[in-house]
Amino acid sequence: MTCILAIACNAADLVTTSPVTQDRDRATYNWQKRHEEILLRNRQIKPDVVFFGDSIIHFWGGEPRAPMAWGSAAWSNCFAGISVENLGFGWDRTENVLWRIRNGELDDIKPKVIIIKIGTNNIGLNTPEDIAAGVEAICHAAHEKQPGAKILLLGILPRRDDKTGLTKTGPVNKVLTTRFSGTNYVTFRDLGAPFLNSDGTPESSLFSDGVHINANGYKLLGTQIRAELTKLLK
Repeated sequence: MTCILAIACNAADLVTTSPVTQDRDRATYNWQKRHEEILLRNRQIKPDVVFFGDSIIHFWGGEPRAPMAWGSAAWSNCFAGISVENLGFGWDRTENVLWRIRNGELDDIKPKVIIIKIGTNNIGLNTPEDIAAGVEAICHAAHEKQPGAKILLLGILPRRDDKTGLTKTGPVNKVLTTRFSGTNYVTFRDLGAPFLNSDGTPESSLFSDGVHINANGYKLLGTQIRAELTKLLK
């Protein structure tokens, strides 16, 4: 109850917990049109898994199809034999995913697992605590919509522009670890370690730019997600 009350108190005050739409990636895709396409798909297709995220998920692969796919083979391997819907939206922040959930993207379906990976686009704009509050609000909203589903929450992946001792993602993941340590409907996993060298610096060969991973990065990410899904879908 304390967690729910905290979300309610924060929602009116924090950008990260105030649901809004966005149009930051209009040159690549139509945000509102993709949302409407998902609402229509949910009346026709009943996935076992839905995956909420930002561009790292949106342009990975799968359906509904994105304008480009950066790791389609890794997507197919990760979700082989599983009905999954890609609800990644390029340039989304926590407040945008919260809007989408509250406006129908978990309606008319009954997934077994909801995967959430969001927050990297909030870095530099919001504090780690506020980003974590946004993620917490998303998980609570998803649980309200789909109380029978398990939630697999993924930590924010390392970024190639991180520096040892000055990581942008580590402080957020640390707060998330604490916030979700006692939440029984959320499994939190930080899958970032394999993306780092032994000295803690990002392994640049797994990235296509400062934030996005490449095909090899998707293969590594997909292998880890598949292992977690195998346990959750038993």
